Amino acid sequence: MPEPTPFLAEGEARLAAQDWDGAVAAFRQAVSAAPSSALAHNKLGVAYVHARRWDEAFEAFSRAIGIDPHNAQAHSNLGNVHRERGRLDDAVQCYTQAITADPEYWIAHQNLGVVYKQQGRIADAVREFKIAARLSLRVGAAESRTGARRPGGGSRMGCLGTGGIALILAALAGLLR
Repeated sequence: MPEPTPFLAEGEARLAAQDWDGAVAAFRQAVSAAPSSALAHNKLGVAYVHARRWDEAFEAFSRAIGIDPHNAQAHSNLGNVHRERGRLDDAVQCYTQAITADPEYWIAHQNLGVVYKQQGRIADAVREFKIAARLSLRVGAAESRTGARRPGGGSRMGCLGTGGIALILAALAGLLR
């Protein structure tokens, strides 16, 4: 069976080029090469999200969680699918599971804050945004200083990069008015 790494790299390159169909094809090859790789299934789900293929994203993230129940990224990503579909209670459950798996995964705290804000749970939203801001700064500084990456190759800085803190602060400012 072929090694999934070249397919993962190709998928990442396709995502960066916003070639969603190419990313899906590459990550499908990664899954074929390593069907028990939670990372490959999670990356395939991310490509499906970008392609707005929600049902397939749901399945890919669910498979990643089935392989690795402690995969914080997959739980958070599944929460995003639920949020997009308007299933806010299910999204809260997924983000909470992500935080249980990795309490320092700031992206899950940020996502949970967004859903709490949508639900009108302002105090809870503010709490989660503050946690996300604190963790984002700490983790981002550590990654910048050491070049350390998350297990499985992903950055703790998430898809927002260093601009994530600006989004968190903007959300907090809007809530505190």
